[in-house]
Amino acid sequence: MTQQTLDGVRSPSPRQPIRWPQGRARVFWLSLGWVVLATLLQLMRGPGNRAAHVIWAEDGGVFFNQALRHDFWHNLFAPHAGYFQVVCRLLAQPAAHLPIEWVAVWFAISGALVVALISLLVFFTSRTILTSTWAPLLLAGLVPLLPQAGYEVNANISNLHWYLAYAAFWVLLAAPSSRRGRAGACFIVVLAALSDPLTALVLPAALVSPRRRASVIPAAAMVAALGLQATIYLGQADSYSNSATSVGDLFWIYGLRVGASAVTGDRSLIPFYTALGLAGVAAVGVLGCVALALLVIRAERGARRIAVAALLISVAYLVVPLGLRGTTSLLDREQFSINGSRYTLVPLLLLWACLVVLLDNVSTRTSSRRFPLSARTTGLVLTCLAGVQLLSDVGAPTVRSEATRWSAELQAAREECAAPPEDRAPQSAPLVADHDGSGSVPIVPGPDDVSIEVAPVPPPGEPVTFAIVLPCSTLRSS
Repeated sequence: MTQQTLDGVRSPSPRQPIRWPQGRARVFWLSLGWVVLATLLQLMRGPGNRAAHVIWAEDGGVFFNQALRHDFWHNLFAPHAGYFQVVCRLLAQPAAHLPIEWVAVWFAISGALVVALISLLVFFTSRTILTSTWAPLLLAGLVPLLPQAGYEVNANISNLHWYLAYAAFWVLLAAPSSRRGRAGACFIVVLAALSDPLTALVLPAALVSPRRRASVIPAAAMVAALGLQATIYLGQADSYSNSATSVGDLFWIYGLRVGASAVTGDRSLIPFYTALGLAGVAAVGVLGCVALALLVIRAERGARRIAVAALLISVAYLVVPLGLRGTTSLLDREQFSINGSRYTLVPLLLLWACLVVLLDNVSTRTSSRRFPLSARTTGLVLTCLAGVQLLSDVGAPTVRSEATRWSAELQAAREECAAPPEDRAPQSAPLVADHDGSGSVPIVPGPDDVSIEVAPVPPPGEPVTFAIVLPCSTLRSS
């Protein structure tokens, strides 16, 4: 019996080939079942308010505000934060035509559904690269269930660009050769590139793909889409840096928020760092590097190239955005928090991908007799590690847990609108709400408008960054 390796050389296989479900109908129903389950699991995360109860910051404060005020074609390529975010525009525009009570549910379900579909894409693309049964299943399951995604990334549309970048990584790596497959691959990478210029960081996946010729077309499509992003990003007038950047801190932040978090999960990361500090981060980093180095040495050349590329892109996907955003307070030990966990999403998924590719290759090749690690044991250990983290983090508070529910916000807004304009409290003008060229501008509420704050609500005395400004006539008619 033989199997195809990542280097394209056939070698004896010590196991039976993967027996994936056969037949289009069976595959369709299993896929549909997973998409429904993955969507529901995302909507159920966290205590208190769930995702469908509260509107996330940019979902309402930027994309919904603009969907209410401008038509689809005006919004589609309107920049936010200095770049196109096409996927957010595509999902936000329909919300302007829904009953106002349904908006929170729409954003949560649509965001969760897209992530579930991306997890399915990761499964079908990674199974063409990996040889174990467990490996593509684990990678697909981590997309909607990554423990660290619960705090601020889960079930909203504003953070879908991170997931799309990860999808683009696997599409470039698996590079389908059929005409239909190439069209689908181009669609995914173009959508990812038009949603975030940082997607350019995954382009090296095309260079290490076992199907490098087939990857040329989607890679070229991505480059063309990134060219459109560049016309906006290079011409922006605003700076989006929140604080100063310390280059030396960037790799410590990676070690803490990605390396250590991959072992502990985010909920246990706070007591870990508070107790052990950077010494604990260094210890985890050294052990992790040694383990990865041993696996890299024993892996075949094709798997080694993919794993190293995934690891380097993982580092770059934290270093570059945080280098642009700033690093101040991210290593503050006494006031450490997991704010900004959205920046760790792609780095964590790619670190998992690196580990899974290496273990999949080492545990299934013939020479693994010198490295006593079976594929089944490997899959069980990694799944248990991810499962323990998920069980620990799934009940952890999120940014939306203690926020006011959308239904309660609407009720309060209706009561405000019921009073005469002269008796109403002054309405806040959200700082980031509409667009003017490549910059963001506030929406100043009119005499018959009401501002509804969305999560996260700023501390008392701080200016309101995100809020939905609605005419009272909308609330009276709904």
